[in-house]
Amino acid sequence: MQMTYQTIALAILFSGIVSGFITFRMSGMRLAPHFGALILALVLTLAGLVTGMEVIVYAAVVFQLLATLTAFTQTWHTLKYNFQTSPAYAPHLALMAMLPVLAIASIL
Repeated sequence: MQMTYQTIALAILFSGIVSGFITFRMSGMRLAPHFGALILALVLTLAGLVTGMEVIVYAAVVFQLLATLTAFTQTWHTLKYNFQTSPAYAPHLALMAMLPVLAIASIL
């Protein structure tokens, strides 16, 4: 198990929370499930890095994938119908798109 990828994922999760806060303020509470998954992924990733337990790392990987899935499903309506505001979502979605690659690489 590669903990280097989880360390990079931790940095992406932290910056995703910061960049996503602006998106969250624009969209209101509609993004609450995504931010719940994002915060849980951050906590589990940090716990996995500190403890080194494989079970926690696997749980972190699941929540990292869930955070990515909820990011795109929660913003789909805005991206589809309000394309004028879509560029505001790009930084956060770009960060979230990196998570599945790092999550899968960390368990291979």
